Amino acid sequence: MLRRALAILIIVVPLGALLATPQAQEPTDRLTLDLYLEFESVSSPQISPDGRQIVYTRRWVDKMNDRRKSSLWIMNADGSRNRFL
Repeated sequence: MLRRALAILIIVVPLGALLATPQAQEPTDRLTLDLYLEFESVSSPQISPDGRQIVYTRRWVDKMNDRRKSSLWIMNADGSRNRFL
């Protein structure tokens, strides 16, 4: 009985130490204002009646003028020929 308890103790103590140590490091890179201002978003997709093209709105931040801007883009439904309208 004592041997069994000792064997369990030998297995459980190192296992507990492993679980107690933090496994994941905190990320060193954080979202900064500069990174946030580089984000672009896509919205309002509209598919053409024949289903071959998609028109969508692309939005971004104009940092020089401190405002949001948007423009219309069109592309083929298969993802090719992505271009400004």
